[in-house]
Amino acid sequence: MIRNRVVIVDDERAVRDLLERIVLRENLVPDSYGDGREAFEALRARHDDVLLVITDIKMPRLDGLEFMRLASQDFPDTPFIVTSGHGTKKEILQALKQGAMDFFEKPFGIRELSSSIGKVRLLADAGRKAEQLYGYLVRKTLLFEITNDIDLVQPLIRVLIDEAKLACRIPRNQLPGIRMGLHELIVNAIEHGNLELESELKQRADYLVFLKQRAGEPRFSGRRVTIEVGIDAESFACVIRDQGPGFDWRCLPDPRNPENLFKPHGRGIILAGNFFDEFNYNEAGNQVTVQKSFPL
Repeated sequence: MIRNRVVIVDDERAVRDLLERIVLRENLVPDSYGDGREAFEALRARHDDVLLVITDIKMPRLDGLEFMRLASQDFPDTPFIVTSGHGTKKEILQALKQGAMDFFEKPFGIRELSSSIGKVRLLADAGRKAEQLYGYLVRKTLLFEITNDIDLVQPLIRVLIDEAKLACRIPRNQLPGIRMGLHELIVNAIEHGNLELESELKQRADYLVFLKQRAGEPRFSGRRVTIEVGIDAESFACVIRDQGPGFDWRCLPDPRNPENLFKPHGRGIILAGNFFDEFNYNEAGNQVTVQKSFPL
């Protein structure tokens, strides 16, 4: 997919007009907004078409730094160029730390900004060719061994999903299900597997504090969760293994039985079990294997 849209964010109409002319001269499509909030909503709606965001730092409603922070959470692959007429050097440095590819002080030079846009296009072309190369991939295996730090789960899932999007012929409407299923199963391996926590403890107001304290106790701190993922063009498979004592998985509610939907326990298993095509525990109950297929 060729991305050709450039989101422009500046509260000065004259600056937006200038940036639009520069973008058009590069044979790209300008998409201009007067504040960061509107621009963020546009990025969310058209992310697949966006090559670049050019944003001012100082703006009403949502400034450039906060816009970048929000965008990095949902769209970490979107490059940013920041401009500043009123921002301090400290704010520009912060933008660079947050991942901005370049910065310009107003009034900026047209040639310099065009050159920076050209560099972004070169990087995008290289990324697109790398994606095409994945069409020749036979199979890719990823192996992670993580601690019981619950804060590692979401970043790990993001990495796995990014790999799946490149290597697997996966419809985009299937991605939320994979994210959800992996999250439930990895968290389950940490909480109920390695840390041996009962489901009732989640009712505690200080549950997250309690969980982290438990993870630091000598009895549990050395335990790990292993996540092994195999990806090819037609399937996504994952084996999640904890180092806890296991459990009798036969006592779990059948995830595909409608009568079990509203039972108080096993909700995560029901969600994951209904999304993946294959869902199996080992005999000990400390390893689960799931697979989702995307045949031709």
